[in-house]
Amino acid sequence: SHLPATGPQHRGLRMNQRAVMKKETEERVRRFQQVLGRHGVDGALIVQRTDLYYLSGTDQDAHLWVPASGPPLLMVRKSFARAGQDAVTERIVPFTSLSQLSAYIKEQSGGLPGKMGLEMDVLPVKFYLSYQRQFPKTDMTDISELIRQVRMIKSPYEIECMVRAAKMADRMLAKIPELLIEARRDIDLTLMVEAFYRSQGHPGIVPVRGFNRDPSYGQIMSGRGAAVPSNSAGPHGGEGLGPFFSRGGSLRRIRKRSPILVDYAANVDGYIADQARIFSIGPLKRKLRQAHDVTLKVQEAIMNQGKPGARAGDLYDLALRIVETSAGAEGFMGHPDPVPFVGHGVGLELNELPLIGRTVDTVLAPGMTFTLEPKFVIPGEGIVGIENTFLVTDRGLKKLNHFPDDIFIC
Repeated sequence: SHLPATGPQHRGLRMNQRAVMKKETEERVRRFQQVLGRHGVDGALIVQRTDLYYLSGTDQDAHLWVPASGPPLLMVRKSFARAGQDAVTERIVPFTSLSQLSAYIKEQSGGLPGKMGLEMDVLPVKFYLSYQRQFPKTDMTDISELIRQVRMIKSPYEIECMVRAAKMADRMLAKIPELLIEARRDIDLTLMVEAFYRSQGHPGIVPVRGFNRDPSYGQIMSGRGAAVPSNSAGPHGGEGLGPFFSRGGSLRRIRKRSPILVDYAANVDGYIADQARIFSIGPLKRKLRQAHDVTLKVQEAIMNQGKPGARAGDLYDLALRIVETSAGAEGFMGHPDPVPFVGHGVGLELNELPLIGRTVDTVLAPGMTFTLEPKFVIPGEGIVGIENTFLVTDRGLKKLNHFPDDIFIC
């Protein structure tokens, strides 16, 4: 048989943690299968590491076949032994070549799929062409948005992980005044923050979905170097270390009375809390303080209006109205190329759904988690603003970060 009854070996996780993950994963698969069925998809082939972990419990090099009904099949290239320890999927088989796919799937599902879902937003073309050769009569369709929509609603377990991540971030931010005493440059402060995070159990990466989207902790930038534009998908870019990595912090010295942006996401058990604060050695100029105050008004207004049933695009429009009436939109959410959003979903990846942005029709629902990051980029001066991670509850938005939002003067 192509399907040896391997099963999990129950060594990689503590038994109580395995029980939690098994229940979590079974519910995730059930929800995803319901979505596949509603869209007439016979099954989905999951390859991207984060989706794979979400639906199987392991991040090993593997393909996961999730039929619209029936048990999933995990086909592992490397490490088969480790997947047996970590995964909670019941059927796990060795996988040495892409040419094995059609035989495994045919045996698992009793036939080849008429319509197969793929993560086309991240899938390598080489893989796609191989799938086409193996399934010449199968209709290939993009299910990347479907899996992202399923992941958008967090379970109590996921929320608890994110609450712990927010506490880790609060501890990091509380260390900044102490670390600034020794830091001479952006890169010095970066080094100390990353060391602190690793000492707290941070895995050292924050996954970001998409082509050419590098995983990273975050960024620390000070003064006018922070206002240098770059290819960043967010509101700020930064000078970076050179044309080979042209965003984030630089080798510039940290100067007095210049805004210092500490935008470093925490990660606990794979789940992310994203936040940013502004620090300064000595008081900032009045125009910088005023701009920062506007971002706090934006955050407060969205917190008041961000209840279940609210439309994400309307919250973005609310932010723009506040900015235009308070200070003018110059530099809001980037300069010279402002981004059309004020927040983004967060969870296992930094850029999940929902997006709190222009014309976005997503309606808030309990269990969604996202950031709000209203910021001003002021050329020649730097960045001011705020970022926090929020949970949508039955009553409205709950802020997970507790470090003070005001500019911290050291």
